[in-house]
Amino acid sequence: MAYPPMIKPSRKGLLHKKLGVPRDQKIPESKLAAAKRSKSPAERKEATFAENFGHGGSRGSGGGGSGKVPTGGHHQANHREPRSHSEFEKMGDPGKDGYC
Repeated sequence: MAYPPMIKPSRKGLLHKKLGVPRDQKIPESKLAAAKRSKSPAERKEATFAENFGHGGSRGSGGGGSGKVPTGGHHQANHREPRSHSEFEKMGDPGKDGYC
């Protein structure tokens, strides 16, 4: 089970305060994009975090969001079928060749 990221109570609402947006309102995309281009590395990191976290937990938890990441579990590109017994027989017994 995936847990949402932990946000320190002292850091909650910090980006809203820096950008002058009330905490009960969503940060506009234009201000978020401007914060990502900020000179301050802390503000850039906060804006990136807000952008990623602002999807409502859609990365696996089924919440709202843009659906950038499929929520169906593992990515299938790196998986392959398990080897059959005949493939292992072709490779030979590792004990005979001294590999064990």
